[in-house]
Amino acid sequence: MDLAHETQKLIDSRLLRTEQEIQQFEQAIVNIVGMKKAEHIKHLCLGFDDSTECDEVMFGLIHAIESYDKVFGAEESLKNFAESLPSMLPHAKGWVKILHKRILNDAPSRKAYAKVVSKVDVNVKNLVVQIINEIKEKNPGRFEASALEFLS
Repeated sequence: MDLAHETQKLIDSRLLRTEQEIQQFEQAIVNIVGMKKAEHIKHLCLGFDDSTECDEVMFGLIHAIESYDKVFGAEESLKNFAESLPSMLPHAKGWVKILHKRILNDAPSRKAYAKVVSKVDVNVKNLVVQIINEIKEKNPGRFEASALEFLS
């Protein structure tokens, strides 16, 4: 299996406009996950796009990325996710926020992510802080406590 080829298939089909694109997208996810390397999370993250026409299929990509926690542990998975953020912006900012909300809503993930983010490149760290603050400001009732815990 060729990672570059599968990644390109994922990118080329990420708008999910046709049944063929959906099948190509889903197969690329299966193929990349099947290679069983934590650093492939960065390749999977290239599949997100806010212009997609099929959100429910995109949630399959979220679940695929989250599945890496069971194999490689939360910290390793979240480190690879954090390092992928610059490649996801600006075209997938909505999905970046959804992924961060999922992290904020899960205490073990939130703690592991805070530990990971404290050690990443300063540009990535600043990006994560900005995203968490945007989430907190938009919905303080739901996210203020978890965001403040994360940011501390």
